Amino acid sequence: MSESPLVGARKFEAYVRWSTYGVVTIPVVTLFGSVLTAERTAGVDPADPAAALGFVLALALTVGNVVVVNWSIDTVVGRARRPPLAVIAVWVPALAAFAVVVPVIPLPAMGVTLAAALASAAASFVPALGARPALGLNAAVLVMALLLTGFSDLPVLVTGAIVISGVLWACWSSAWMLRVLRELQTAHETRAALALANERLRISRDLHDVFGRTLATIAVKSSLASELVLRGRGARAAQEITEVRRLAEEAGTEVRQVVRGELHTSWDDEVSGARSLLASAGIRCTVVGDPVPEECAQALAWVVREGVTNVLRHSAAARVTLASAHEEGHVLLTIANDGAGTTDPARTGGGEGAVATATGGTGLRAMSERVHALGGHVTTRRDGDWFLLDATVPLQEEGPA
Repeated sequence: MSESPLVGARKFEAYVRWSTYGVVTIPVVTLFGSVLTAERTAGVDPADPAAALGFVLALALTVGNVVVVNWSIDTVVGRARRPPLAVIAVWVPALAAFAVVVPVIPLPAMGVTLAAALASAAASFVPALGARPALGLNAAVLVMALLLTGFSDLPVLVTGAIVISGVLWACWSSAWMLRVLRELQTAHETRAALALANERLRISRDLHDVFGRTLATIAVKSSLASELVLRGRGARAAQEITEVRRLAEEAGTEVRQVVRGELHTSWDDEVSGARSLLASAGIRCTVVGDPVPEECAQALAWVVREGVTNVLRHSAAARVTLASAHEEGHVLLTIANDGAGTTDPARTGGGEGAVATATGGTGLRAMSERVHALGGHVTTRRDGDWFLLDATVPLQEEGPA
């Protein structure tokens, strides 16, 4: 199994921290090795006051370096906190004192040791800096190291400059890579969150579109069955009840299809279902116009489903017309009903409710999203007692033969 970006970023952060610890402590720890080596080879006394003070200052400088490194890397990974001012208040004087004491220690190459210590202190700040500030800090450290070591030994100066620059840019590049990895991690998390939100939106939209129609159908057929029972037509009422049961069973299958993303609809099925549903509600349905092309049939089929559902829920229509036409490289679908100027208390919202729902409801937004994905748009309008919903989808241009 592949490692998640979050785990990878944490591991790389730990690597950057510990490698930077090594960088900022090794130059100072070198002083300890120099003193111990000189004790055995040159008879230098480790208890010499200058050497002993160098030990203490080196230890303080190392601790300060580590604390500042932690602050710098916390800044890189977005866990910024206040600079450790108390530590810096001790750390800076320790560095200054170290610069004074080291030249007094009777050991060779103390100038290089001092330059390395200065570089390690600067390296602890480098992770929190951008490229230009880091370049400026590098130049400042080189100048200070040159002033402290003098111009007596050119090869040592060149070697020291290379070591100092290498230390600084190794720390900076590690922090830069960590910063890039964190950005990639953030992008991955954003993409995952967006994919999850899109999937939730798809399920919400499909459930609304599917069960809005299903529940409207069940409501119509249940009402019809109740009316038939009151009129003594039990056999026909039983047929309608059976149909309600079939719709409920189909709804369970549709739920599973919605969750798996396997739900598809076709133009012919939706038009046939719309006719049957409207007829059950006593509404005459007329379908006219040009054939709907395959590339936009599914999106327009969803428009038919939602449009007919809104007619049943929010109008007192007696007639509905589904008209499709090809106009200047576009397919225009118009769903018109004559219930915009009437009010039926038995229907929620009446004709005005149809207008309100169509202009601001969840159904129209879902329809618009599907049609907009094909480069089209959905609009609504009134023409006297008629309410019209228009969906326009551009036809795909055929490539050269």
